[in-house]
Amino acid sequence: MDERDGRGLPRTIANPDMGMSTTFLVTAEESEDGHVESRVTIPGHEPGPPRHRHTDFTETFTVVEGRLHMDLGDQRGLVLGPGESVHVPIGVVHRYFNAGDEQAIFDFRADPGHRYEQGIRAATGLSNAGRTNARGVPRNPLEMALLFELAGTYPTGVPVRVQQALARCVGCVARWRGYDPTFEAYLGRQA
Repeated sequence: MDERDGRGLPRTIANPDMGMSTTFLVTAEESEDGHVESRVTIPGHEPGPPRHRHTDFTETFTVVEGRLHMDLGDQRGLVLGPGESVHVPIGVVHRYFNAGDEQAIFDFRADPGHRYEQGIRAATGLSNAGRTNARGVPRNPLEMALLFELAGTYPTGVPVRVQQALARCVGCVARWRGYDPTFEAYLGRQA
């Protein structure tokens, strides 16, 4: 497989804050129906992203190696082994993490995947630029609002509609102040 996709973007990106890497096996542009397939490596004792939900795409996690831990809706502490999968519908609160000593590798599918791909590339670019915390969340509230809008991904604790409205308002301020809502500058710096 090429090291870069058809747009010249790196297939493998690494998030230094979380120690995770993502390899895009099929990008949204390469798939006929717009889904994305990737392989993700998560190190041992990595808490993963905070509990969150997606407004525009479903996710499927299938473990290839090791153990992947998940919270899915009201179910906490699910443990998936090799060959086991879990599907996350739109709007369902979830998180994934690795509570074990060994790394875990899982295949991941987002459907449709365009917003997922944009969001993960932007978040990884921000991480590589030193602009996120240890959980991968942007430190700058303007960048956080733009990333939430771009990815259609929102943390728990505040109703999604409230977060969407706030992200739109703060995103307008960010764009007015010259921030790029697509994070184009980070797309090439993630190899």
